[in-house]
Amino acid sequence: MADTPTAAAPSLQALDALVEHLSQPPTGASRAKQLRWIAGELRTALERGAIPPTAAASLTALLAPDTLAAYLTAAEQGLLRRKPAARPDQPSPASMRVREDCLRILGTEAGLPVTLPERDRPAAALRETVTARPRSILLGHLESATLPGRGDARTRILAIIATVLDTGCRAGELCALRTSDVDLRRGTVRLTRLPQHRDPNAPPATETIALSPTTRAALRHWLTTRARLTLRDPTKPTGPENQTTDALWVSIAPSGHPRPGLPLHFRGLARAYARAIHDLNTDMAGQPGWHPLPRRMEPLRRAIHLQPDDSAAPTDATVLRRTDDGPQQQTGRRRNCAYSNPTRG
Repeated sequence: MADTPTAAAPSLQALDALVEHLSQPPTGASRAKQLRWIAGELRTALERGAIPPTAAASLTALLAPDTLAAYLTAAEQGLLRRKPAARPDQPSPASMRVREDCLRILGTEAGLPVTLPERDRPAAALRETVTARPRSILLGHLESATLPGRGDARTRILAIIATVLDTGCRAGELCALRTSDVDLRRGTVRLTRLPQHRDPNAPPATETIALSPTTRAALRHWLTTRARLTLRDPTKPTGPENQTTDALWVSIAPSGHPRPGLPLHFRGLARAYARAIHDLNTDMAGQPGWHPLPRRMEPLRRAIHLQPDDSAAPTDATVLRRTDDGPQQQTGRRRNCAYSNPTRG
C-alpha cells in the first residue's frame, strides 16, 4: 500500500489534540504512551489506505465502527508496523487488548460511541507452575543459606525468594513494599495486591500474610544489610531519618551511581532474580528431585496458595498463611482469599 500524506486531515488533528489532553496527569506515563501509539497507528492506517479515506474528514468518522474494524484487522495482520513482523500470522492478544482499551478511552473522552467488532479471543495458556517437590528442596536450601556471612546480593535474593514463597506476590508488588510493611515481631508482611487488568478506580486490596520462620530469618538478615546500604550519613545513628529510602528492596552496587541503597525497581529486580536462579540451578544440578527453576518469578509465585490463618492473634486485619498443598489448576482469576484494608502505619 502506498503511503498518502495526511498531515492536514481534520480527524488526525482532532485526534492528536485529544490524545495530548488525555496524556496529562493523572493519566500514567504507560497509558499516555499507549494512547500516542494508537494515534500513530491510526495515522499510519490512513496513510497506507488500510482504513476508508472518509476517516480523514472528522474524529467521528475516524472512530466509526467500520473504520475501527478495518483498523483492528490491519493491526492484527501486522500491516501497520514500521518493520515487517517476524510472525504476522500470530498477533499478540495483549497488544490487541491495549488497542481496544485505548479506543474506548478515546471515544469516552470525545463523547462518541465506540463500537468494536467481536473478535475471537484465544484462551491465554498459563505456564506451568513450580511443583511442590522443587519448592520443598528450595525451602530446605534457604534454611541452610540464611546464615550470617553471606554476600549482600545473596542475602537480598534469599529474602526475596523466601517472601515470594510465603506470599505468592508479583514483582511489582515486591517493588512496592516498604520497611514499614514488615513486622518481624508479629511475623507478618502487609502486601498491597496489584493484579493485572485491575480496575484503576477501585481501591487496592491489602493482605496481611504470616511469614514462615525461614522467611523471618531471611528478612532479618536482609534488613540488617539494608540498614548499612541505605545509610545516608555514616556519622549519625541508623534510623528512618538517616536512610536514603524506605523501600524494602534496594540496590547493592548500582551501575552508574556512586553509592548503593537506591530503590530496586521492576527491571533491576527481574535481573537480580534471573541471575540468582541461574546460579541456584547450577548449584543444585544433579540433586535428587530437583528440576531447574524458570528464570521468571511468575511460575513460582502462581504455585503459592493462601488461606486464613486461624492461629493468628486477633487484629483488625485477616491474616493469611501459605498452605502446604501442591499447586492446583488455576484459571485466569486469582485464588479466592480474604482481603483486608488495614490502616497503613
